[in-house]
Amino acid sequence: MKSHWVYYNSVRIFLADFSNYGANGAGVKAETQYIIQLLSNEPNNSVLSLTNVDGTFANEDVLSALSELLPVSNKKIKRRAVTGVTGFRRHFLDAFVAVIGNVKFSAFDTVEEAYEWLSKS
Repeated sequence: MKSHWVYYNSVRIFLADFSNYGANGAGVKAETQYIIQLLSNEPNNSVLSLTNVDGTFANEDVLSALSELLPVSNKKIKRRAVTGVTGFRRHFLDAFVAVIGNVKFSAFDTVEEAYEWLSKS
């Protein structure tokens, strides 16, 4: 699994790494289960998180896996940044959030910009 903790400017940030899964819903689901395990012992409303979805495509299996993760992760995450959603993908993300509800995030063009924003929290 690719998701892990990183330190940026001495700030602990969780990288939810869904990058380059393509249309592999099973891979995304396995990653979501791993993330749930990693976040389980974190206090509520304490996690700074970067979600990278660059190179992963939205299909029914991918969206289903992500929708299972959000109710769990939303309790833990204080602030969320997202990368890998530009152009049409950004509009799709906005629509997904509207359907799922209760997901707050800021989208960034680069991982570096996202880390910088999170580290200023």
